[in-house]
Amino acid sequence: MSNPAARVFADDQAAFSTADKFPNTGTTYRLTEHFHYWTKHARLNAIIQPQQFVEIGEEHAKEVGVIAGDRVKMSSNRGHIVAVALVTKRIKPLNVEGKKVHTVGLPLHWGVKGLTQPGYLVNTLTPSVGDGNSQTPEFKSFLVKVEKA
Repeated sequence: MSNPAARVFADDQAAFSTADKFPNTGTTYRLTEHFHYWTKHARLNAIIQPQQFVEIGEEHAKEVGVIAGDRVKMSSNRGHIVAVALVTKRIKPLNVEGKKVHTVGLPLHWGVKGLTQPGYLVNTLTPSVGDGNSQTPEFKSFLVKVEKA
C-alpha cells in the first residue's frame, strides 16, 4: 500500500492474473465519437459507432481463428466480455523479454443501455490499481485471454 508507483490492496492483488493463464495484454481507450458512457445516448454517435468491438491485430486474429466481424471473448481473472472483432494493422505484438505478446484494444464506451447496442463494461476485466500519489484508478493495462466466442 505504500509503493510510490501504485496502490494495491491485498484482496485486489490476489485477483491479479498470470501470463500463463492470460497470455495477452489488453488496453482501454476512448473513441473520438464518444465521451465516457454519456454519448452512447446520442443518435448520431450510435449511427457512427453502433456496437461494442475489440481491436485485434491481424497476426493475433489468425492465431485465434477470427476474421473481422466475428465475436471474440476476452477473459481475465475478474470476468469476461464478448465483442465484435475489428481486425487491424494498427495493433502489433509486443516483445516482452524476447517473447511475443499480443495486445487487444477495448474502447470503454459500452455497458449501459442507450441508443447503441448494449455491450459489456470493459472494466469487468481490469484490476483495481491506483496511482501511488493521486489514487486515480489505472484501468489501462491488464492481462487477458482472447478466444473466438
